[in-house]
Amino acid sequence: MHENLTVTFELAGVTVEVPNKSGVKQGEPQAPKLFNFVMQACLESLGESWQAGSLKFHTNTKISGARGGKVLGNNWRKSGEFSFEIWCSLYANDAELPQNKRNKLLIAANDVDDHLQLFGLLMHVGRGGMRAKTEALFLPARGRNTDGDTSDLILNSGGTVSFCSQFTYLGSIVHEDLSDKHDVANRIKKATAAFGALRKPIFGTKYVPLKIKRQLYVGGVLSVLLFGCESWCVTMEMLTLLRNWHNARICEMCRVTMRHVELHRISSVELQQRIGIWDLDYYLARRTLLWVGHVTRMPKSRLPRRLLTAWVGVARPAFGQEMTFGRSLERWLERFDLPLIFTEWAQLAQSKVDWAKRIGLPRPSTPSPLLM
Repeated sequence: MHENLTVTFELAGVTVEVPNKSGVKQGEPQAPKLFNFVMQACLESLGESWQAGSLKFHTNTKISGARGGKVLGNNWRKSGEFSFEIWCSLYANDAELPQNKRNKLLIAANDVDDHLQLFGLLMHVGRGGMRAKTEALFLPARGRNTDGDTSDLILNSGGTVSFCSQFTYLGSIVHEDLSDKHDVANRIKKATAAFGALRKPIFGTKYVPLKIKRQLYVGGVLSVLLFGCESWCVTMEMLTLLRNWHNARICEMCRVTMRHVELHRISSVELQQRIGIWDLDYYLARRTLLWVGHVTRMPKSRLPRRLLTAWVGVARPAFGQEMTFGRSLERWLERFDLPLIFTEWAQLAQSKVDWAKRIGLPRPSTPSPLLM
């Protein structure tokens, strides 16, 4: 709507004319709204003409109905099975397009590239040896040969899309082995930098009260450490790393060294009580359950709600069970003595206020548990 226009500036009485060829009028309040309309129309019409196929999942939850599928304990597969498909995952102006074959991925990339051009939009592809911002990630099947054709995808337009082993999106790392250990290591690194920036003036000095240290640590450093933890599949190895890091920072804030610990037999629980900070499991469980409660309250037609109780209709591989989100969730439900059966805890989560009370959040009229 703003192509081939001329923008006029007045600088110290001198008029300067600058041609605008980008099609976007910078600073125009209507530009973000118009962009949303264009993107919505583009993606809706893309979904209608999609040729690359989709991934199929199974769930026990009906899209409509007051009760949905009836769940018998934890054995969801006996309670009625309903299938649904996913062709894309959208967030703002970003899209994830899952495919199970390389040839389908190439078809999908060409479809997106061609369709965006119909709306005056461009997909960022590689040209002339320059890598594209658009990337492909190969996820090998567990227990099988991990070698795959990860050469660049060459599109009909001449552009390329390169493969990567991991990429960072909204601060979280998605790795080709689908393990959250890489994201955990990255969060520990960033939290260490955040704590280190305040170590000398605040956390490591005796002149700042423990109350102030606690508030800055819980509100700032822990938020950096646990960013994106709501969807982690936490193994014991990851949990041990997080616990050790958390306890080491508490020792620093209390100005307690390992020599003090060994000489006076000071426990981690004693230091946590001294400064008024909970153990790491509490914060991890609380954040996860808050998010899960939010997803559970979504309408059954929403994709996150359906994926919460979904499974892939293939047999489990004979290579040992991977850590799943469901198993991590059971650990956090046990932490707050909540029922493990989905229908029971999901019913409790329907009330946002009651759910927050059950997982230890302070009410506005009462002091925070951290101040006790």
